Amino acid sequence: MRIKQQNFSAIIIIIFLGILFHYKNINEFPSHIHAWSQSDRYALALGFVNNNLNFFKPETFVLYPDSRKSPSHESITAVDFPIHDFIPAVFMKISGDNSPWIFRLYILLYSFLGLYFLFKLSHLLTGSFNKSIFITVFAATSPVFVYYQNGFLPTIPSLANTIIGIYFYTKYILNKNNNHFNICIAFITLAALSRTTFIIFLLAIYGLEIIRIIRGQTQIKQKIIPVLISLASIIVIYFYNKYLREKYGSIFLNFLLPVTSIHDAIEIIKIVKHNWLTQYFSTIHYVVLFVLVITSIIIIIAKKIKIKKEILTLLFLMFIIFCGCVCFALLMLHQFPEHDYYFLDTFYLPVILLLVIVVSIIPSINTKRSNLIFLLIILLISVPMIINAAYSQKDRRITGEWDRTMATINNFKNSKVYLDSIHIPTDSKMLVIDAYAPNIPFILMGRKGYFVLSTTKENISKALQWNYDYVVFQNEFFLSDIYSQYPEIISKIKKIDDNGKISICKSDDSSVNKTLYEFIGINDKSPVFQSTMTYDTSATDSWQNTNSTTTISFSGNKSGMLTKNEEYGITYKTKELPSITNKSRILLFSSNFFYETLNDCKIVVSISENGQNTYYKTYNLNDIIQHQKKWEKVDLLFQLPQVKSNDYEFSLFIWNTGKNDLFIDDFGFKIF
Repeated sequence: MRIKQQNFSAIIIIIFLGILFHYKNINEFPSHIHAWSQSDRYALALGFVNNNLNFFKPETFVLYPDSRKSPSHESITAVDFPIHDFIPAVFMKISGDNSPWIFRLYILLYSFLGLYFLFKLSHLLTGSFNKSIFITVFAATSPVFVYYQNGFLPTIPSLANTIIGIYFYTKYILNKNNNHFNICIAFITLAALSRTTFIIFLLAIYGLEIIRIIRGQTQIKQKIIPVLISLASIIVIYFYNKYLREKYGSIFLNFLLPVTSIHDAIEIIKIVKHNWLTQYFSTIHYVVLFVLVITSIIIIIAKKIKIKKEILTLLFLMFIIFCGCVCFALLMLHQFPEHDYYFLDTFYLPVILLLVIVVSIIPSINTKRSNLIFLLIILLISVPMIINAAYSQKDRRITGEWDRTMATINNFKNSKVYLDSIHIPTDSKMLVIDAYAPNIPFILMGRKGYFVLSTTKENISKALQWNYDYVVFQNEFFLSDIYSQYPEIISKIKKIDDNGKISICKSDDSSVNKTLYEFIGINDKSPVFQSTMTYDTSATDSWQNTNSTTTISFSGNKSGMLTKNEEYGITYKTKELPSITNKSRILLFSSNFFYETLNDCKIVVSISENGQNTYYKTYNLNDIIQHQKKWEKVDLLFQLPQVKSNDYEFSLFIWNTGKNDLFIDDFGFKIF
């Protein structure tokens, strides 16, 4: 009865932590850190919904899965055994609801299962409820674990399956029940099928069992069938995936990225440490683990404690796994600086197993007073770990004008309804130019298509020759990222509609030359407001920082001058711009620039309402200006929101973050 109560208490604590961390984001669209990878997995689930749950033909929304091949008419992609994308799709299909919460809830519940079996594994080896709960809370409050705990990646289910497998392997070591070994192999094989990295854990157990067979501690006979089934399933899935890759391509990484030298490895490890060390575990996690390791070593030496056989076996297993993770890391180290979840695939579980082993070595004092003191210590340690994990999730969701993922999500939000309203067929092939995180725009449009990721002249020109039906681009990035790279695009496509955030275009074979204003659709419209600083005439009161020089100019006798000692250059600031209180508007910025060297210099448009920023958008001139020591015109497009407060301020200015010397002329803007 006591065991059942303890198990129930553990489940309650695990669920409580899950709710505490995730109640606000359970239906969040794939965004923030690694939105690209997560949106690809969400797209797989939606692909299964759309193909009537055909498990053997996994697909996303991308018709160009492999950049080494020609565009395809198929959206099928090779991917590791996608069972954890398929199961959410089944529930989506049954419920008729494709919302992200179904996928997120599935992953979250799977994480609960993994944490529960971690508790059971800990209890199996320590015999203490308090110790087991502490280990579970330690594992459950790793910031990187918490972030992906209700995400879309197969890492969490595979991690949970591996923990379950190790639990049953430990039971097998203790009681020599072959059924426990079979269950262990089944779960870790499933983990490896869904996330190839977890084959490390499977091979570690195979290696340990071979050693035990050689030493006469177990027999091979009962293991042949489960091991053969395990290996056969991995081989079959590997070759089927290889077939899919050769026939259709893949949007998922399928090759190694090894380090090239010791110096290379050291530099990458420094970056990983800087980026993720306190995201893998918090400082208090590291301190607690260090203290416990030292304490266990002192106890072993001082009291000459003989470590139990099963603990030694688990310790050796952990060592084999760690060595395997090191080998994998060397083969994929270039992924670690940008992909924090690779830690969950590799070193996370060996660290947790080390904690289990260390805590099991430290003896318990079974008195009411000592148990109460130990419980208080656990609470004192656990509370800051929980608080840190909660705050880390807020930090991971901080967004701003630099966040192209959120900009893309916001621009394509409700685009499916919009495209339906202008009668764009759902089977139309869309070409999205400047598709940041490729599947995101297609998911939100509810349509498949091709994408251009890097907006070079060559890439755009090539893509416009593909067999698409419509071209789509985000208005705010058109001038800076597309037109600036390939001005000829306006003569090759024509805009058919625009909802203020994205534009829908078709091929234009008329060979009629269009101006930029004609393409944007403002050539026959008069601006509702405009202002320009020419430096040859006196400026209105709204213009600030208007330093000028006669040394050089684009037009007239004078130009503006920005020196490296000035943080902010020419600025237009006003609280009286009534046009933006009526409706959302397009702001067309135009200016000429001349520079010798340029480092981080930004054009900023900002709107604040009631003292709070409600719009903030920047463009870095480094990414736009292409010619040195030559006057160059820059045109930028800003989609201004409707201002809803009478207490507002509009600003347009240069932010000289890189301490540049710069000349400016005809700096102005028009609002349509």
